[in-house]
Amino acid sequence: LPVQSAITQPRPGAAVPAGELTVKGYAWSGGGREVVRVDVSLDGGRTWRVARLKGERPAPGRAWAWVLWELEAAAP
Repeated sequence: LPVQSAITQPRPGAAVPAGELTVKGYAWSGGGREVVRVDVSLDGGRTWRVARLKGERPAPGRAWAWVLWELEAAAP
């Protein structure tokens, strides 16, 4: 399955001041495949940045749960 992801912070519709912003979320895949990368766009898909995956890395073929990720970037 393709990687699925959700943003948990900031909340949908939240007012975000200009400046440094931390975006957080979680991602998962299927079939025990590990999530190795999450890309995040803050400008409607024009540009993409690679988020940092958090937590321990699972053994190959044992990635049955979601992984947390976060990205620190300047908010437009």
